Amino acid sequence: MIEINLLEKKNKFKAPVVLGIDFAKLPWKSLIASYLVATYPLEFAKEHFQSQLNLKNAEVLQLRNQLKKIRLDLKKNQGIKDQLSAFNQQIDKLKERSAQVDKIIELKSNPRYLLEKIARSTPEGLWFTELNINDKDEILIKGASESYQSIGGFIASVNESAFFGKTLQLKDSKTEEETVKGVNFRQESFVIQGEIKIYDPFITGK
Repeated sequence: MIEINLLEKKNKFKAPVVLGIDFAKLPWKSLIASYLVATYPLEFAKEHFQSQLNLKNAEVLQLRNQLKKIRLDLKKNQGIKDQLSAFNQQIDKLKERSAQVDKIIELKSNPRYLLEKIARSTPEGLWFTELNINDKDEILIKGASESYQSIGGFIASVNESAFFGKTLQLKDSKTEEETVKGVNFRQESFVIQGEIKIYDPFITGK
C-alpha cells in the first residue's frame, strides 16, 4: 500500500546574512533584555533604591529611639550610681579601720590599760587638751591645771606604773590667765613627754 502526502512541506525560516552578519546566530533574548533595560532603567532603579532607602531610614529611626531611651535610663540611674559610690567609699573606710585595729591587736599595742591608768591618776582640777601616741611609742600629753602641784603629782603617779618606765617628764609649763564670764582665772598649762615601755601589763613585751 502506497501513501502519498499531498500537503506542501514548509521550509524552515532562514534569517538573512547582511553585511556579513548572520542574524540567525545573534543572541536575540539578550539583545531584547538590554533594550528594555536601556529604555526603562530610571524608573526601575528609582523605585528599587527608594525602597531600600525607606528601610534604612526606618532602621535609623529605631536605633535613635533606642539610644534616647538608654540615655534617659542612664540619667535616672545616676543618683543610684552616686549612692553606690558613696557606699563603696564607706566600706573602704571601714576596711581600713578594721585593718588598723587588727594591726594594733597583732602588735599588742592596744592602749586601753595605759589610758585607764592615766585616767585614774588624773587629779581633780587637771585636764588634757591633747594626747598623742606616735608609731615610735612616744607619748605627748598637753593640758592645764589649777595648780603646779597637781601636775607634779600626776607625773609621779603615772611614772609608778610599768607602762612608761619612769620616762614621763615635764617638757614645758607656763602660767596663763583666762577670763570666764567676767571672772579671771589663773592656770598652769603644761607639756609632758615620755616613752611607752609596755601596753599590756599582763603580757611580756609591747
